[in-house]
Amino acid sequence: MTNDVSVPAQCLTMADFGAFERRYRLYHRFPSLTRNDAASTPVAEGWVDECRPAMGVSLVGSRLTIHHTYETHALADAPAHVSIIVILEGSAELSHGGQHFTLAPREALMLTHAGQQTLSARHAGGQRLRAINLTLLDTARTSHTRLATPLAELLDNAASEAWRLSLPEGVWLSLEEWLNAPSEETQHALLGEGLALQLMAHGLAARGTPPRKDRRLGVRDRHHLARVRECLHEHPEASHSIEALAQLACMSPSALRDKFRQAYGQSVFECLRQRRLEMAHELLREGYSVQYVATRVGYRHASNFATAFKQRYGLSPRALHQRLPLPGAVNTP
Repeated sequence: MTNDVSVPAQCLTMADFGAFERRYRLYHRFPSLTRNDAASTPVAEGWVDECRPAMGVSLVGSRLTIHHTYETHALADAPAHVSIIVILEGSAELSHGGQHFTLAPREALMLTHAGQQTLSARHAGGQRLRAINLTLLDTARTSHTRLATPLAELLDNAASEAWRLSLPEGVWLSLEEWLNAPSEETQHALLGEGLALQLMAHGLAARGTPPRKDRRLGVRDRHHLARVRECLHEHPEASHSIEALAQLACMSPSALRDKFRQAYGQSVFECLRQRRLEMAHELLREGYSVQYVATRVGYRHASNFATAFKQRYGLSPRALHQRLPLPGAVNTP
């Protein structure tokens, strides 16, 4: 598909995702759908565009309204690769080699996958998603000389790693430009090649200062951190403080901040905000009012809740609420 807005948006059903599965050696799960929904129920609609500026290099841009949650899982025989995932709108959850990451708008992650560890992503339904994914296979070494050395460094160590990227404003603007450019134009391919090199450059720079891995969390630490995470999950509406949570974890506030991020790939309060918004999303889809949901998940002001919700899901709580069918309504063809 193309992302040119002059072309009508296309619906993607479960069956349509099969083409992606064969091409990228992965499979999908659709928790809320059954086999009977495969050909008729749209999972998402919008535009997906792929640019291949060189052999082994793929840049995929997505502009989708996601109706049903779906998961993507790499197969055991998926080839080793480097991937950079960039979220411009909406959110995504990734699991890679035992690490878990949540990507919010204007966040990026680079990972190396050796093909021996789990790799999956989850995209929640009821959101607009605009994202770009750069994938570089081992064959890119021979097709693009500038990538030969960094790819050798990343793929030859047979390890799977992941680290967050901080991209300058100029790169964000270029990503927006590429995502919005008509895909059949030469400009689109040239922009894609330039962006692939820029993203790799920033990824290599970030890898130069990787998270410390010499401190391994013990069983006791993991148990106490899980207790904190469970508290946030069960009571997202509470006014949590880092001091009280640190007491629950039997460690200092600074140790809790450091170890929580090491264990879960996000800060304590990023985890809390994620849980609040996920719970809000569920309640809104159940038909509760926006004001009730904002209070129920711990927001004192509905305006702050609406801003945070739109940043994560790409549409306002009221917009999601208005899309729901009225109680007792009967869907007609």
